[in-house]
Amino acid sequence: MRRRDNSRMHKLAWLAVAGGLVACARTRVETTLRPDLVGSKYARVTGYMATRAVAPGGRHTEETPGDIQHDVLRDEATLARVTPTETCADVVVRTARVHDEPLEQLVPTFEIDGHEAKAIVEHEQVSVLDYNFMGRVETVGVEGVAASQYVGMSITEPAEKVFRVVERRATVCVPMGGSVREVALDLTHPYWTVADYNYHLVFAWKIAG
Repeated sequence: MRRRDNSRMHKLAWLAVAGGLVACARTRVETTLRPDLVGSKYARVTGYMATRAVAPGGRHTEETPGDIQHDVLRDEATLARVTPTETCADVVVRTARVHDEPLEQLVPTFEIDGHEAKAIVEHEQVSVLDYNFMGRVETVGVEGVAASQYVGMSITEPAEKVFRVVERRATVCVPMGGSVREVALDLTHPYWTVADYNYHLVFAWKIAG
């Protein structure tokens, strides 16, 4: 009877550890493709930067204001090539201007078949895109308000505002290649955090066949 109880306790402990690992998992998007599809449209994966799910309040994902579509912030990466000596991905990162950083500051890091290496950034290009939306701005137009009520009063009205997005495109590479089976590219924002949980995104490819 004791052996059965011990077995049950070990099983519960394993499930607790597994649950913790899932909860701590990084934000990840992935696809599976054949080797001959590397560099094609089928090697493209997309996603949004976010914190880990264990951050206070749960997983936080970058958001857009007003009625602007969320996909203006969508990031993407295409596994561009895998040669005997090099692995490269073409990346596009779209971020609100207030959080914009050069791609090198996102510490692009490849993990290839379990081996990590920091990537170099090549041919980075920058575009700035403005999106209009209706928000509210403070005004000073008041009339007939008692002085006691006016103190600290905030008056707003609808107004057109601009949401500025910075788009960065580049190729990132590492001097590792060969007959690889799994490739992951991690981008982590150095300063954008929620209670020390950084916004980040992992692009992953499984090469099968």
